[in-house]
Amino acid sequence: MCWIFAYNGKKNCIPLLIEWLRTLEYRWYDSAWILWVTSDKKVFFKKAVGKVSALAAVVENNKEKDWKYTTWIAHTRWATHGTVTEENTHPHISSNNRFYLVNNGIIENYKELKKELKEKYTFYSDTDTEVIVKLIEDNFEKDLKTTIEKISSKLVWAYSIAVIDIENPDTIVWVKLWSPLIVWESEKGLFISSDVNALSSVAHSYTSLEDYEMVIIENWKYSIFSAWKEINKKIEEMDIDYNKEDVWDFSSYTEKEIFEIPNVLENVFSWRIDFESKMIKNDTLEELNTYDIEKIEIIASGSSYYAWFMGSYYFKELASIKSEVIISSEFLCDTFIPNKKTLYIFLSQSWETADVRESLKIVKAKGGLTFWVVNVVWSTIAKLADMWLFSHAGVEIWVASTKNVIAQIAVLLMMAINMWMKWNLQPSKARSLIEELELLWNKIQKILMISWKIKQVAKKYSKYKHMFMLWRNILYPVAWESSLKCKELSYIHTESYSTWELKHGPLALVWPDFPCVVLNPHTSFFSKNVSNIKEIRARKWIVLWVITEWKADNDLYDDIIELPKTKQLLTPFTCLTSMYLFALYIAESLWRDVDKPRNLAKSVTVE
Repeated sequence: MCWIFAYNGKKNCIPLLIEWLRTLEYRWYDSAWILWVTSDKKVFFKKAVGKVSALAAVVENNKEKDWKYTTWIAHTRWATHGTVTEENTHPHISSNNRFYLVNNGIIENYKELKKELKEKYTFYSDTDTEVIVKLIEDNFEKDLKTTIEKISSKLVWAYSIAVIDIENPDTIVWVKLWSPLIVWESEKGLFISSDVNALSSVAHSYTSLEDYEMVIIENWKYSIFSAWKEINKKIEEMDIDYNKEDVWDFSSYTEKEIFEIPNVLENVFSWRIDFESKMIKNDTLEELNTYDIEKIEIIASGSSYYAWFMGSYYFKELASIKSEVIISSEFLCDTFIPNKKTLYIFLSQSWETADVRESLKIVKAKGGLTFWVVNVVWSTIAKLADMWLFSHAGVEIWVASTKNVIAQIAVLLMMAINMWMKWNLQPSKARSLIEELELLWNKIQKILMISWKIKQVAKKYSKYKHMFMLWRNILYPVAWESSLKCKELSYIHTESYSTWELKHGPLALVWPDFPCVVLNPHTSFFSKNVSNIKEIRARKWIVLWVITEWKADNDLYDDIIELPKTKQLLTPFTCLTSMYLFALYIAESLWRDVDKPRNLAKSVTVE
């Protein structure tokens, strides 16, 4: 989950590389470096542990500014093998000081390779990446291309490797498996990157590499190879704008993205739902309805997994289709038995989620009907599926996903309503739900308008080290997602349970310092949850009640967050928005860096 940028040209690229590294800081990296090479084989590099500002300070003191550089590489590291030290920070160097290498990925068999290489070479780091550069040195034949062809079969798992040979300083060789890689050309020179978003401000088009493909940049020209033979690849237009907006009057970018939820809902439904006729009009969904589908399997990870759980309720409740949710990493570990009447739906914020991508490939290889919901419009992985819909949440910059989860749930709901209208022949009920959807953005706005009240409640609850998030039925996965956001942003220990499950064990944790957040808007389960709350109150447990416009004065709760009234099927949208604010403001009360939670990376490009 590291990220790499490379440049081959005649411009001083240090300011630009520092800027690009800063754009990726939201992914929470623990070290960074820049390497630059001159045409007469002089190499300079600077490393720094911590944030990019530490590297920027080191680079500003660079005394070699008068050299004519031609090749540049910048890299941020998220530690997987070895602690956060300068020794473990890339680039890694061969014993003869000829090869400099960086990697985004994980080499699972590095210990076996290292054991063999230790007979000839001394290792200075604890990383898996140093093994690759020593392997290149040990197997070098006439040029890097030939050598990498030879060693690539020895590397098990995922990589995106960029290598410089000092004997040929104007050349960069880059090969990939799983980890993303794009290349593009401009009047300033040639660029390679593992992140298209951060570079969209300077690139108007790009070429995306597939697994096992190699790009060689040499003297400001590039060549792409597949199966070690040169190929021509399609150049794609850049259709996203990543330019990071100012935080404006918000306390953080995370808060800003939560406040963008109403606009996100408008984007999801725009051009897809005709609110005047109360009909869904979308070619992809129309095509989907032509298939004979008896079951839906939903494959996702992280917050997307919780979004899919909510979606599974929609498919069962509205379309009367059996629906199952599978964690993508577990899907890869299990035996896959394809079914011609099953729709396999995959969900990702981007195309980078490695285990979801690989799961899709397995299903496709066995002839399964695949559907991908993804936020990134330019995503090549979406085109691997039989059908796809974009969630149109806009670029979500900071680590904790909020607005995109809401967008994913909205897409799933729209899919389920469309199936409901076509298959169950209940158009009047479906239109009633669509009518309520048109009002949803306004109800979200009402929650955002009372954010100051939620902030007051959150400040009170920030003193606790443990919390339960409780609910039943369709809001059960909302409790999961709420619990996850509290963990991510505040580092408070939270757990989520069905209220009924408390008496099956967790009630043993009842204690005055272990508060309970109960998501209990007025639904068909309201009274049952009230009974569970009374069991909690009987043991003097603290209760925060998230409820729909509650006016009664009673002893069921210590604190309350009131939500606008909406249909039961739409309560995940209102509850999640309030819980995102709650988690955010708890974290801010504890002075956490909410935009860059510790130990977390925005994109998981390897398992």
